[in-house]
Amino acid sequence: MDPALALPSYRVYRGSLAALLIGSIFAIWLLVLPQAGADRDAPPSSLAGVLPTRSVGTATTSPTATPTATADPAGSASPSVTAPAATATPAPPTPTATASASETTAYTIQPGDTLYAIAERFLPAGRDLDRFMTEIQTLNQITDPGSLLVGDVVQVPVR
Repeated sequence: MDPALALPSYRVYRGSLAALLIGSIFAIWLLVLPQAGADRDAPPSSLAGVLPTRSVGTATTSPTATPTATADPAGSASPSVTAPAATATPAPPTPTATASASETTAYTIQPGDTLYAIAERFLPAGRDLDRFMTEIQTLNQITDPGSLLVGDVVQVPVR
C-alpha cells in the first residue's frame, strides 16, 4: 500500500475542518441561548425537583449559646458555654397590608413566572398594575422581585 494514499486530500481536510467549526459554533449557540419561552432569570425547569423550595416571607432565627459561669469542685469559677435550648421556629408575622387573609389567594410560582406577570394575571378591573404589583410585594415582604423561586407560595390580593 502506498503511504501517499493514506493521507486525505486537501479538499477532504478543509471540508472536515469546516464541518467541525460549524458544529462547534452550533453547539455553543445551543448552550448560550435559552429555549424560546424559557425563564431567563431562574434555573432551568429540569432542576426544579432538585432545588430546595422556600416560602416567601418566612423568617427563621437560630438559637445562640449563652456563656455562664459555673463553679468547679475546687471552688474557682470558670466560664463555660451551655448548649442552646431547642425552640420552635416562629410563625411568620401577620401581614399588615390593606388586604386581610380572607381577601387573598395563594399562588405557587411556576417556571417562567415573574412578579409582573403574576400581578398582570390577577389584576382586578380598574386597578393600576404597578400599584397592584407593589401591594403584592408588600403583602409578601418581597424586597427583590427577582428572588422568586419555583415553588414559592405568594399571597395575591383578590379585590
